Amino acid sequence: MSAVRSLLVLFGSQSGNSEDVASKIGKAASKYGLEATVKGMDEIQISDMAGQKRIMICCSTWGEGEQPDNAEDLWISANADDSPSMSGVNFSVLSLGDSSYDLFCESGKEWDSWLESKGGFRVNQRVDCDVDYEVPAEEWMKGAMPKLACVDDSGKFLPDLVENMKAHAAGIEIEVPVEAAEGPVATTQTIPSMPQVALTPVMEQRAHAYTGYKQNSYCVKCGKYTFHWHGSSPNNPDLYPNYECRECGYVRKMKIA
Repeated sequence: MSAVRSLLVLFGSQSGNSEDVASKIGKAASKYGLEATVKGMDEIQISDMAGQKRIMICCSTWGEGEQPDNAEDLWISANADDSPSMSGVNFSVLSLGDSSYDLFCESGKEWDSWLESKGGFRVNQRVDCDVDYEVPAEEWMKGAMPKLACVDDSGKFLPDLVENMKAHAAGIEIEVPVEAAEGPVATTQTIPSMPQVALTPVMEQRAHAYTGYKQNSYCVKCGKYTFHWHGSSPNNPDLYPNYECRECGYVRKMKIA
């Protein structure tokens, strides 16, 4: 998974509310290591969506269940016989509407259903917002963005990384139990800032109670299952408490209790 992951944010807006939510997503994306491109639905072609791995849609409903003006043409293209597959696309949809109308949030529901029918994967459940949309929209963003940040470059969602991603975005240190050769060793790790520039490990000679071992897990930077514990062993005499990813070379410093 690349250090910077693209996110396409689309809005179908009549009064500006959906555009406002999309703009907030664009501003918050970097906390999750995402590089957001925010566009109105009248600014893209349906084929542009097919090549994406991560899509968030904010769409309002106009009149009696109609698509907003700037989404009408894209919706027509989506329903054409030759519309492309959305296989490999991970998505989440926010619907904005007014519950006093019979077809409440119909446009967002249509996009949500269409993406799934074309092979897309709903990584986070759709949220339907009434007139007071700000709070549910914020909760939807907090639910969808860390999940989309845990989609690798092949389009595979890595659910085991989500809680770490949430902690990273909040700047929280988390306790991680690490099993050493002589038993559990309590450690604390900090989820690194994203996006990352190339990092050089700082190797420190320290004495530890364990004799060294290797342990694989997911890398929070590139998403590959290649994290590698380095300790003291016949093949690795240096003593430095780090996780090092063999895929991207990222080193995560550990604190030994």
